[in-house]
Parts: sequence; C-alpha cells; structure tokens
Amino acid sequence: MGGSVLDWRVYGCAPSLDTFWDEERNLGRGAAGAEAVAAVEARLGIALPPWLRALYARYDGGAVRMARAASRHSEDWIDADWLIPRARLLPLAEWFSLAELRRREDYRDDAFAALAADDSRLIAIALGEGNGTLCLDYSAGGEPRIVLTDQRQRLRDYPDHAAFLADLVEIQYWNPALQARHDPRTLLDCDPRPPSLDTFWSGPGYWARDGAAPADEAALVAAEARLGLRLPALLRALYLRQDGGVTGFEWVPLRRQPSRHRYDWESVVPDGTVSALADLQTLADWADGFQGRDALYGFARTYAGCERLLILALHGIEWMLCLDYRERGPQHEPEVVAFEFFGELVELYRARDFHRFFADLRRGETS
Repeated sequence: MGGSVLDWRVYGCAPSLDTFWDEERNLGRGAAGAEAVAAVEARLGIALPPWLRALYARYDGGAVRMARAASRHSEDWIDADWLIPRARLLPLAEWFSLAELRRREDYRDDAFAALAADDSRLIAIALGEGNGTLCLDYSAGGEPRIVLTDQRQRLRDYPDHAAFLADLVEIQYWNPALQARHDPRTLLDCDPRPPSLDTFWSGPGYWARDGAAPADEAALVAAEARLGLRLPALLRALYLRQDGGVTGFEWVPLRRQPSRHRYDWESVVPDGTVSALADLQTLADWADGFQGRDALYGFARTYAGCERLLILALHGIEWMLCLDYRERGPQHEPEVVAFEFFGELVELYRARDFHRFFADLRRGETS
C-alpha cells in the first residue's frame, strides 16, 4: 500500500507474542504475578486466555510497538486506524467490564445493547482519549473474541489473537533519521570528544538579533522566575557563554558501548539549535499555544506533570529535548529526556542529569 503525500511508512507488522511489547518504553515495568491474574479473573468472572497470560507474564500492561491497522476507508497509511488505543494495554487491576462503566457513569441500561446482550461479558483492556475501547468479548463462552468499539458499535471484530495480531502495524511519518534507525547499513561517524563550555556553541540561532551574545545573571534569574524552576548549573554556564544558538553536538549513544551503526545512536538536539532564555517554555505552554486550550486538557490528562517538562530544543511538533523536573521537583537537578510526538509522546533517550547528558553528546555525520 502506498504512502500519502506526507509519506507515512510501515516499520513493522504482525507481531508475535514475543515481539508484541515495546521493550524500551516498558523499562522498569514488572510482570503480572499469579495473584494479579487470579484477582482479575475473580473480580470479572472470566478466565484469561493463554495468549494473554503469556503477554502479561512479561509486563502487567504497558506500551506496545505495533498498535494500528490499515484503514478500511482509505489507501493512505496516514489514515490508519488505532487497534490498540494509545498503544497501551491496561494493567490487570484496571480492566473493567462495560457493565461497570455503565453503572459508574449512570448510563441507561441498554447503553451497550448494540455491542453485546450482556455488557458484563465485554471486558475493556485498552482505552483511548475518546470512546475508543479494546475489549475481550466473552459473550459466546470459551476463548474471547477481540473487539474494538467506540462504545456504540463494533468497529473491528476478531475471532482470536492470531487474526488480531496479523492486522497490527507500526507506522510513522518518514524522516531520514527514522529511516536510518531502521536501516542497519547506515553508519554514524562520530568525533569521540565530548563538548566543553568552549566548544559547545558553534553559532547564533537564526532568531538571534544580536549575534552570539551571552546572557547575564539577571536574564537567568528572570527566566527561572518566569518558569518557576531552577536551571542546572552547567546549563546556566552555557547560557552565560551564549544565549542559545546552534551546536554541532547533537548525537547521544543508546547503549554503553555503541557501535558505528546508526541504530545505536539518537539525534536529540532538534535542528541542532538550543532555545534562547526568552523562548524557553514548558510542555504545557507548548501544548496550550500549539493545540489550543481544549487540547491541552486532554494532553495534560495523558501526560501528567507536563508543566514540569521544560523544552530546550524543538522541531515543529515532532521532536523535543526537555529538562524533566517531574521526579525531583522544580528546584532540584532535572533529568534530561528527548521525545518524539506523533499523536503519542515517545521517549527516545534519558540521562540522569545535565552533566551526564553533556558528557554523552557527540558530533557526527551519517554515511
């Protein structure tokens, strides 16, 4: 199937039970133990099918790599449907029946009559921002069917997990870096030397009015007061050398002993440009300004604490480098994290502090 003018491409399809989970995005997540399985079966009056037992023996819910399917109404991959809303399965403790939802939300008794005669036999295992819900349908007895619904009608209906997995794909908007990540032939030629205060900056940003001018302490204090947080000492020192601008240090390794292959590295400074102090904004500010206030509420619900993610570098809406104050608080040393955003905020890289991030940075060219 061809791509659209925006050139969305398929980067994976038809996962097995072994390749279903997104390993990188589930770091730190544990398995569902026998007690958790027994508890959900007793609470909902169901028996987990063997394939779900196998999946949850790896992780108790979490992120999946392949979550969409070809649209039934369009040839373009940009219109692909979400089979697994938000690309995440719920932990077992958060599974619920549509009967519970109806009672909790005080819906009329026949609210889900078009979906199943007995809505207590429809068990939600993934939930989107709207009404998109992935369910197990135990209505017929035996192994449950897999049903995607908007809570009004059945959008997709699979007799078993094999048919369901066969429809799943991973698609993303094409860009050279993403293609290189999936192409084992692409190499990165890196200068092994990390940056220093003297070598980090390589020129002013295109937005700079006064050339590569340094910030002063008053500007730093004003920015911190406006943002309600404390910038890392090393970052403050960089701003005292130059108030934002261009750097050639864009690459970080994704493993301790990376090879020259591109897939062992990530480009984390979008456009090679760090924002000036006056342009720094939080992820909440960005969502409000770009998406509008209504979208912000949905975004903030999905990504709790986005007002404590400070964007240092940004390309459009797709890639961003942030200081992450969510764990330690606004007056403490933040972690550094790089995200991409194509309807879902995906973490690409994380460093424990700005010193670790700075030491990871390298200059490089792909070949």
